[in-house]
Amino acid sequence: MSSYPQHLITHPIALGLRAACSAAALSSLLSTTAHADPVEGGSLPLVRARADRESAAGPVNGLTAKRSATGTKTDTALTETPQSISVIAAGEIEARAATNLKEAVGYTAGVTPSVSYDAREDLISLRGFPFDWASSYLDGLQMPSSTYGNALLEPYGLERVEVLKGPASMLYGASSTGGLLNMVSKRPLADAFRELQLQLGDHDRRQLAADLSGPVGADKTWRYRLTGLLRKSANEVEFVRDNRVFIAPSLSWHPSAQTQLTLLASYQKDDLGQSGGTQAFLPASGIALPNPNGKISRRTNGGEPGFDFYKKEQRALGYEVEHRFDPHWALQQSLRWRELRLDYQSGYGMGLDADDAKQRTLKRSAFGSFGGNKSLSADTRLLTNWGTEALAHTSMLGLDYRHSKVDERNYFGAAPSIDIFAPVYGANMVLPAVPDADQTVENRQLGLYLQDQLKIAQRWTVTLGLRWDASRNKVSERRSPDTALTKNESQLTGRAGLNYLFDNGLSPYLSVATSFTPTLDPNAYGEPFDARTGKQFELGLKYQPLGSDSLVTAAVFDIRQRNTLTADPDQAKHPFGQVQTGEYRSRGFELEARTQFDLGAPRALGATVAYTYLDPKYTKAAPGAELLPFSNLGRAPKGIAKHSGSLWLDYRLPLLKGSSVALGARYVGERPNTDMEMLGVPNSRFMLPAFTVFDAALRYETGAYRLALNLANLADKEIYDCWGDRCWYGAGRSLRATLSYNW
Repeated sequence: MSSYPQHLITHPIALGLRAACSAAALSSLLSTTAHADPVEGGSLPLVRARADRESAAGPVNGLTAKRSATGTKTDTALTETPQSISVIAAGEIEARAATNLKEAVGYTAGVTPSVSYDAREDLISLRGFPFDWASSYLDGLQMPSSTYGNALLEPYGLERVEVLKGPASMLYGASSTGGLLNMVSKRPLADAFRELQLQLGDHDRRQLAADLSGPVGADKTWRYRLTGLLRKSANEVEFVRDNRVFIAPSLSWHPSAQTQLTLLASYQKDDLGQSGGTQAFLPASGIALPNPNGKISRRTNGGEPGFDFYKKEQRALGYEVEHRFDPHWALQQSLRWRELRLDYQSGYGMGLDADDAKQRTLKRSAFGSFGGNKSLSADTRLLTNWGTEALAHTSMLGLDYRHSKVDERNYFGAAPSIDIFAPVYGANMVLPAVPDADQTVENRQLGLYLQDQLKIAQRWTVTLGLRWDASRNKVSERRSPDTALTKNESQLTGRAGLNYLFDNGLSPYLSVATSFTPTLDPNAYGEPFDARTGKQFELGLKYQPLGSDSLVTAAVFDIRQRNTLTADPDQAKHPFGQVQTGEYRSRGFELEARTQFDLGAPRALGATVAYTYLDPKYTKAAPGAELLPFSNLGRAPKGIAKHSGSLWLDYRLPLLKGSSVALGARYVGERPNTDMEMLGVPNSRFMLPAFTVFDAALRYETGAYRLALNLANLADKEIYDCWGDRCWYGAGRSLRATLSYNW
C-alpha cells in the first residue's frame, strides 16, 4: 500500500486532525458511556442484518447512522469503512423540509450545492469535483442521464441519502473522481406504518403525500409499501412552476429466513412550466457587477412565457433478491430498468447586448431539447465469510453490467432580445426547423470485481479491492451516421484501506483509491478522448462510541485527476480546441459531527456540524497553454469555495411536551465565477462574495399528529451563483407548514 503523501501530512490542513481529536474527546465527555463492541463470532457479518440492529438499507435509529453498504456493498459499520461517508436519514430530510437533493445534502461536509433556482437537475460538487452523470446512484445502481435530461428523485421516497467521498470505481466502475451520492429507496416494513401529510407554503404551494407500509398477512411473508406525493406550486421567479406527481409502490416476499425478494417501482412527472433554470440565466451586470439601472429583481424571468415549457417523466422497475445458502454463503442481485422522457424549450439568456449603452437589453436565443434516455443495470454479488476469530474475512465476488442509450434532439436559434429591467413578453419565438444535434449516445459497461474485508484480532480491519472494467461508448449523429464516434476502453481500478478500532470508539484509518470516467468529447481530429483517471490518498479519524447517537469524522485528502481537458496551445490551428494533457488536483480537510446532548432531558439537543477546507486547482496543461489568455493553469475551478461550513441545532423544549425548535446556519466562502478569462469579455473573471444563510424550524407533536413550520433563508439573504458572465439567483425566504398524521 502506498504511504500517505508527505506534502499533505506537513500541509497546514493536517492541523485539522488535531482539532478532530479534540472534538472526539469532547464528544466522548458529552455522549453516553462507551463500551467495547462484543465479539460477534469468528467472521464479519454478511449484508443481511440481524433484527436487533440497524441495517445498511433500513431506517436510521436516531440522529446518526451506524452502518452503510455504499462504501463496501456489504452491511458494514461506518467506523470500519476506510473512506469518509455521510448519511442523511429520512428523519433529517423531513426535519429540514428538503424538497430536492441539493437541500438534503446542504449540511454535509465536502459537498458544495449550487444555490441556483435551476430545477432541471441537482448541481452539486463533491470534494471540489463537479457533480456529473457518473455521480448519481439509486440503491447501488447508476442513474441514467443525458445532456439536459438528468434524473431527479423525490426526497419523500428515500430512506437515506449517502455521500461516499472520493473515488469509488473499484465498487461501481465508471464514476466521478470526487465521489458519488447513493440514494436508498424506502422499502416495505415488517410492522404497520401509515402516514398522511399536507404541506402548504408561500408561492401558492400545495402538497399532499402518503406513506403506507406493513405486512399483508399475519405471518409477514408478504410486505408492501406505497409512497406517493402530489404537488402544485409556483416559484419565486415569475411564470415558473414546481408541479410534481410521484408514486413508488414496492412489495417484498420472505418465504424463509434465508430468502427475500423485493420488487421496486416508481413513476415521477415534473412540470416546471418554464425550464426552471435557463429563464433565470441573467447577466452578471445587475447582479454580481454594477449596472447603472440598479439591481435585477429576483423575480425577473428572462425567458418567454408563451414559448417556454419543461416536462419530464421518469419510470423505473426493478428488484433486489438475496438467498443465504448457509451461515457463510450468500448470493445477491439487484436489477433495474429506468426510462426518462424530456420535452423542453426555453428562451435562453445570452448576456447583455454590447451595443446597448444603457445596459438594459438581454440577448436571447431559442433553445429546445427533446428525447430521453433508457438504461438497464444489474449487479450480482457472491459473498462468503470465513476464517477464525483472530483473522476473519468477508469476501465478495461481483459482476455488474449496464447498458444506457440517450436519444436527443437539441435546437439552438436566434430570438428577440428583451429589456431585462422592464420586460415585456409576447415576442414571436420559434425553434429552428433543423436541430443542431440529432444524436444517440450509447454506453455499455461490464465490470468484474473482488473485495476482501479482513478483521484481525477484532482490532484491525483491512479492506482490499480490485476491479476490471470494459466499456464501449458510441456517439451517432442521425444526419451523418458514417461519422459515429466509438471508444472501447478497459480499466483496472482498486482500493486499499486500513482501520484500527479502539475500545473507546475511535477509529483512525488510511486509504488509497482510484477511479476512471469516460469522456465522450472529441478532439480536434474527431477522435474521442481517453477516460479521465484519478487517485486519492485519504487519512482520517472516526469516533462513534457504542450505544451513543454520535459520530465524528475528520479527514485530510489529496485527489489528482489526470487526462483533464485543457486549452490547446495551437489556437490558430484549432480555435477553442482542447487537449488531454492536463491534471486537476483537489486537496483539503473535512470535519463532520453528529451528536446529541443531555440538556434538561436525555438527548434533548441534537447537533450537526460540518466544516470543509478545499484547495483545488489545475496543476498541469499542455506546454505553451499557460500563455493563452483563457488558460486555467494554476487557477481554481468555478463555483468552489475554499471554506464552507454549517451548523444545525435541534432542541426539544422541556416546558412544552412534544415541542421542539431548530436553527441552522450555512456558510459558503468566496469563489471564482469561472476558471478562465472569456475571449472578448473584459474583466470576465471575478470572485463571488461569501454568504451565510440561516434556516429555522418549529415543531409540535401530540398523539398521532405532528405540525412543523420550516423557514429557509430566514433573513431573506440575496445569494447567487455565476458561471462566466451569466448569473442566477438562489431562493429567498421560503415558508412551509406541514401537518402529518400517523396511525
